[in-house]
Amino acid sequence: MGLQIDLPSAGLLGITNATGNVISGTANLVVNSINVLTGSSNYTVTLPTASLNAGDEVVLKKTGTGTVTIASTTIEGSSQSITITNNQPIRCLYVNGTIGWLIT
Repeated sequence: MGLQIDLPSAGLLGITNATGNVISGTANLVVNSINVLTGSSNYTVTLPTASLNAGDEVVLKKTGTGTVTIASTTIEGSSQSITITNNQPIRCLYVNGTIGWLIT
């Protein structure tokens, strides 16, 4: 139900054949996607956990007023979640099963 966004591999985001999504509430994210978070309430988005490959990416851009929590089984080597309160873009890069997702 998302948009198909073709970005050059040398482009700003560098995700070829990325899927674009507008999210306004709790959701499970997919790899190689660009997600605009528009919700006005607080909610959680969950990073993918199955069938991941090193280099898989998820890009998030919060534009709504609600606080967004990024959840996953492993973020930067430990079981934790990340809270987004400002509107900065966030790139999540999957490294491996030990490190999990690296937030940049």
